Parts: sequence; structure tokens; C-alpha cells
Amino acid sequence: MPHAAPDPLLLFRAGDHRLALPVRDVREVLPLLPITRPPTLPRPLAGFVDVRGETLPVLAPALLFDEGGMLGTLDLFSHLIRPHGPAATTPCLLVDRVEDMVVPEADAVRPVEPDASHNGAILAEVTLPNGPAHLLSLARLLSEAERARLAALSAQAQARAADWAVG
Repeated sequence: MPHAAPDPLLLFRAGDHRLALPVRDVREVLPLLPITRPPTLPRPLAGFVDVRGETLPVLAPALLFDEGGMLGTLDLFSHLIRPHGPAATTPCLLVDRVEDMVVPEADAVRPVEPDASHNGAILAEVTLPNGPAHLLSLARLLSEAERARLAALSAQAQARAADWAVG
């Protein structure tokens, strides 16, 4: 019996990592927007952006996966990937660049051990003609405690934005 074809994947780079998300998990890809970073945010939380009047948290996967890592230079190729889900607990991902959308061969997706990555967020390695990528699980990207903290920080940022709204 043949394998079912894998879902289309959005490929992107974050620091030294080449990552992928199922396209069905992605609401939109946005150009880099001004990021507001209040003091005392957790290191992987880059800050907040305003998207059509909604304050959204921005997570930097490069900092989440590399404790000593630094954000690269953000430029015209940098993007925000906005996943589906509640804005307060489903952060946009700040990435160096979105590369492509691909549909890998069925045998190109190999699961990895859950303890091989932060919170088991990397589900599989995907072998592609131009090099491997790691398939992310948005559900596992943050722990429950991290999501609760993100929700509280997002509520504060939303209230702060409302205080400064004009009109």
C-alpha cells in the first residue's frame, strides 16, 4: 500500500536552523513589521507587533532553540509567520527568511525522538533536494506554563496599545 502524500510545507530559516511548518497551520506570511519590545520579556519573545489593530506576540525560534544564540540581522528578507490560533497564545514567528513551499516525497519525512528538541517541538526531519529541514509542531513550541505567561504578557501589551490608540 503506498504512503499518503505528505502535506505541503512552508520552509524558512531562523538563525542556523532550516525549519518547516505544514502550510495548513499558517494563517499568513507578513513582511517584517515594527516590533515593540517592553523591558523584562523572556529572551525568546522578540516583542509585539500591530497587525490591523491587533497586538500580536512575536517569538524568535532562533533564540528558543539556541540558548546562547543571537538574533541575526533583520532585513528585507525577514518575515513574520502568523499561525492559525488564538493571538494571545499563538505567537507570530520571526524568521530570517521564508524560502519556499514544497511537497516532500512520502519517504522524505522521518520522525525524530521527542526528547531531541526543546519541548519535543521538532517532529521530523524532512530530506529535500537542497538540504534537510526540521518539521515544527506549533502545539509543542511552548509549554503550558510558557503559554500562560505569553497570554498574560499579550494582555498587558494589548492594554498598553489600547491606552495609546488614537480615535
